[in-house]
Amino acid sequence: MLFRNTLLAIQKMKLNIKTLLLGLTLISFSCLLVAADLDEGQSMYEEDCTKCHNSSVFIRKDRNVNNLKSLKKQVHRCVTSQGYSWFDEDEENVVAYLSETFYKFEK
Repeated sequence: MLFRNTLLAIQKMKLNIKTLLLGLTLISFSCLLVAADLDEGQSMYEEDCTKCHNSSVFIRKDRNVNNLKSLKKQVHRCVTSQGYSWFDEDEENVVAYLSETFYKFEK
């Protein structure tokens, strides 16, 4: 009986370890999927955003965008006003590119 209980406990422990490893793997992959694509953000910025303005708007002293939240709103405002068919992911990529390249906002 003791032997059987020990085997059951070991099997249960193996199952818990496998479940834990699977969970950690899924979390790792989801982080990769969620991370913004800076190259795609740069490409979209260069293709669409530069039609209206150049990078001087990001570095001027009296800029309207002073934090990540206001950058997200401004990018969305621009996308909407220009009628672009961007996905949320596209906006996130451009926001990440602008933040990383010009604004240097903390994530």
